[in-house]
Amino acid sequence: MKKTFFILLVAIIILILISSYYIYNARLIETSAQKNNKQYEEYCNKPILGTQLISLINKAMNNNEKNEVLKQQNSIYYENNNINSIQITIKFMEQDRIIKMEDIAEKSIEDFVKYFSTSIFECTKVEYHEDTKYIKSLHFEQK
Repeated sequence: MKKTFFILLVAIIILILISSYYIYNARLIETSAQKNNKQYEEYCNKPILGTQLISLINKAMNNNEKNEVLKQQNSIYYENNNINSIQITIKFMEQDRIIKMEDIAEKSIEDFVKYFSTSIFECTKVEYHEDTKYIKSLHFEQK
């Protein structure tokens, strides 16, 4: 009787420890995502200048490099890794196509600043990675 009770008690303690570990990890991931997302969400739903947008693009590209996000094969574009990759896209008034942040960085950041530094942009769409809740993409439109 004592042996059965002891085995049951140990099993319950192990289950509690495992559950606590998973809850702790989930909260740690959530806190990390909130901290990361705060850097980008402050630019959402309000007009920003082109200079702020280029700073945000630089930040996103630096984060992708820091997080070792892979680039598509033989391409300048970052892959979506479903964890912590970030993509910024821009829709300019005079064009119908969407421009990715890598295109701007590849062509010339200086030219973007020269021509669009005082232009107004607004974030119209934010997407999040499903598993980690990190920001996946931001879409800006020129106003």
